[in-house]
Amino acid sequence: MNKVYEFFLKNKILSIIIVIFLVIILSLTFYLNSKPSNNTVIKEDNLTLFGASLIELQKGEEYIEPGYYAISKLDINETEKVLVSGTVDTKTPGTYIITYKYNDKVLTRKIIVIDNTSLFSLELKGDKEITINKNSSYQEPGYIAYDKSGNDISKQVVITGSVNPNVLGTYQITYKITSDNQTLEKIRTVKVVDKQIIDDNINLILSYDTKLTNKEITVSIKVEGSTFDYLVYPNKVVTTNSTSTYIIKENGTYTFLAYNKSGRKFKKEITITSIDLVKPTGSCIATINNSSTNIMVSNLNKQIDTYTYYDNTKVITTTTTKSYNYNLKTSNNVFVNLKDLAGNTNLISCKIIDNSFYSAITPLTGENVILERTTSTLKVYVSKYSNYYLTRVWVRNPYSQLNKFDSFEYGTNLYRPSALLKGASDTYNLKNQFLLGFNASGFYLKDKYDAESVNKYSKYNKTSVGTLVITNGKVIRNYYDKSFKTWYIMGIDKNNQMRLFTDSKATTSSEINEKKVFSNTVINSGIRNTFTFAAPLILNGVRANIKTSMPDPNNNTLKGIQTICQVNDNNFVLITSTSMKRNDAIEKMLSLNCKTATNLDGGGSVALLYKDIGSNEVKVILGNNRSLTEVAYFSE
Repeated sequence: MNKVYEFFLKNKILSIIIVIFLVIILSLTFYLNSKPSNNTVIKEDNLTLFGASLIELQKGEEYIEPGYYAISKLDINETEKVLVSGTVDTKTPGTYIITYKYNDKVLTRKIIVIDNTSLFSLELKGDKEITINKNSSYQEPGYIAYDKSGNDISKQVVITGSVNPNVLGTYQITYKITSDNQTLEKIRTVKVVDKQIIDDNINLILSYDTKLTNKEITVSIKVEGSTFDYLVYPNKVVTTNSTSTYIIKENGTYTFLAYNKSGRKFKKEITITSIDLVKPTGSCIATINNSSTNIMVSNLNKQIDTYTYYDNTKVITTTTTKSYNYNLKTSNNVFVNLKDLAGNTNLISCKIIDNSFYSAITPLTGENVILERTTSTLKVYVSKYSNYYLTRVWVRNPYSQLNKFDSFEYGTNLYRPSALLKGASDTYNLKNQFLLGFNASGFYLKDKYDAESVNKYSKYNKTSVGTLVITNGKVIRNYYDKSFKTWYIMGIDKNNQMRLFTDSKATTSSEINEKKVFSNTVINSGIRNTFTFAAPLILNGVRANIKTSMPDPNNNTLKGIQTICQVNDNNFVLITSTSMKRNDAIEKMLSLNCKTATNLDGGGSVALLYKDIGSNEVKVILGNNRSLTEVAYFSE
């Protein structure tokens, strides 16, 4: 130590030079280390902000978030956990703070919105962000300021900050002018980078499906280039992965920004128009003909990919055409499922135009027509012959328009047909409808079966033959634990077809199960009304030749006749007579092309009557002398 001291004493001039050199070195080191850098990457442990900590915007200029990301201690990207608070109103000049919080780390960014419509203006020449090579020189692009009269006041601008082109980093130059208590400030950022990476390009590749879809779109992202640093998604989330995906849920323009290690920005925008969440709409008409149905779709709001046609819940076909001819007479429930190019579907119901009706069969020239009534749903022509009445009936929907009315005191007292038809009119408020009534068949069971059964089941003494009675869709009686013979039952099914049922026999307890099967068959067919008779007269357009005992009369015996036959879906024929051979009635019905026919009379209870529109008075054409348990009638 003494030798060092002696050296400095003997060499004072050299000692002074050494001290001065050390002071210069320390000052330069302090200067370089204390320079404000405000780097474009601001870090706080695991939280990183991209872009400048201070951003200047003109009034009305859009603020674009430079981006941020967070990574856990385990190197897991947790950017979605960053809580961002604060807003920027670029329409209002002022200073705004955006705060980024991740766990216990907090970073902020200051945004200054400046109004150039003030008393004076300040504009920077050149770019706000300039990149230069290390060891080159920085040339100030300049600036210009004007007062409100347009006079150049650039000399009043105060500049702070400097650029050291020999040291890598980011520098800020601040330009500030103050006048009349108003201050304008501009900032220019200058980046000093290594020359080897300043011009290294990176390639941002975006790929996605452009087909119409009703789902979200996945954009596949790939960044090519060895100097790639980070990528900013449209939602401002940042990733350092060179390959990734981005989910888009609605149409719009989306901007992706990729940066290289020198901070150079590469921008790519995509516009998505292929997301379609709107259901297709349209209208449909199904025209039903006698043997086919034509379905036509129109008034579509967009292009349709496929049409799926339904008859009720059954798929008819799936096709690419908006019309289809179905070679069957469909039901009155026709639907079309529309599927557009994006995959949206909509099931629409078709309006039904039913042209499947057969024309009404009218009397021949010269017939003695005593009654004619026609409405839009019911047409009745009654012709009188020497010993019978021939009634032609055209009905729009036989399933719902052929009905039956039961005795007021079911199982107790019987009533004449005219009283029952008036009762139907009063009960169902049918005063404003035309009604054609006839015998529905049904007779007194007493004396037909053993006294014990009659007494035990007295409620059913006065009823239709057999044990199953259905009226207006309601099962009045389905008593099959006693082996009464049902004979035959007629009804109209949902397809407007006249159907005949029988259990053939049920006279012993061993055949009760057969009666149950028979009853269930009738009920499950959807028959709304049952009409009881002894035997069929015509089946499938030919004579039935089924002989039975009473109450069905022999073929050549003059007896009461009340027949009903179906010619086609809409036309029926009634023959009503107090004295006619069954053979003659069958031949007459065959000559009228009847497909199915039966005799509803048990031997003497014939009846043919009607009620006009607006009246409750029932007029009798024939019969009405025998009391019945029920009356049948066609209504509008």
